[in-house]
Amino acid sequence: MIKVDVISGFLGSGKTTLVKKLLQVHQKEKVVLIENEFGDIGIDGDLLEREGFQVFEISSGCICCIMQKDFVEMLARIIEEFQPERIIIEPTGISILSEIIDILRKPQFVPLLQINSLVTVVDSVHYLQQCEVFGEFFEDQITNASVLTLSKSQLVDRATIDTITTSLREFNQDAEIIDKAWDELGPEEFKNLLDAQVDLDLSDILHTDYKPCNENEFEALALKTSRPFSQEELERCLSLLSQPQYGQVLRGKGFLKSPQGFLDFSYTNGQFMVSASKFKSSGKLCLIGKNLKEQAIKDLFKIKRGGLFNWLKF
Repeated sequence: MIKVDVISGFLGSGKTTLVKKLLQVHQKEKVVLIENEFGDIGIDGDLLEREGFQVFEISSGCICCIMQKDFVEMLARIIEEFQPERIIIEPTGISILSEIIDILRKPQFVPLLQINSLVTVVDSVHYLQQCEVFGEFFEDQITNASVLTLSKSQLVDRATIDTITTSLREFNQDAEIIDKAWDELGPEEFKNLLDAQVDLDLSDILHTDYKPCNENEFEALALKTSRPFSQEELERCLSLLSQPQYGQVLRGKGFLKSPQGFLDFSYTNGQFMVSASKFKSSGKLCLIGKNLKEQAIKDLFKIKRGGLFNWLKF
């Protein structure tokens, strides 16, 4: 039986960071990663592939709904052609965990796959605010998890962590909750995060009626540009993205050229990180949010009219 681990979590929670750590501690196994991007430009898959991991990418929609057929076909091909020991699945930040579980329990997969762990990443900085807005969606991701791990816990105080934990327990009484900062976890602790001896009860999966990925709730704007950005210029652009004239930008990531080489960035709810990249890449970025203002964003990043871009709306 092939072990399957699903790493879910809302936009910008830190799923890819966790997946990279998990791949590193499972290098002795034959592991395949299925990376699901909401926009049509793959960012995370590029990053992980360049670090030597076997990545299969599905973009332009969520594998739980719009891209479900592609996901089923890819999963069947991976099983037949690669016969891995473990498959790690990182769905989009707005995917529905219960529906991914249902796909993995299809009759064609039951004799071949063992759902090993269902990990949901909880953003310590933004969870309490986001949970008020997207409560039913969070309930699905949290209630159906076997492990809940808090990201960015070093950025909040103990009282906030306790409040988050209390909220999580309202949804899920049984899952292990890991609130230790990831930088303080050793390799064995990351290995145990997936392989802790937990009896998964999949007989009573919660299914939510709220499906943000296929109800036109979110938009993705994917852009390509050959224009170079200095780090200061890129940081200025990102600092302005929270202003209303650009819409409500919840998540952004990308690779861009700079005079010194290349930069990559990550943006979540007004907070961002920019760093020099050791990888060469064509300039591309993807933003996810609500009521995104296409032309205003293109003007902000000084992307010429008629340049390469794709506007997607689900």
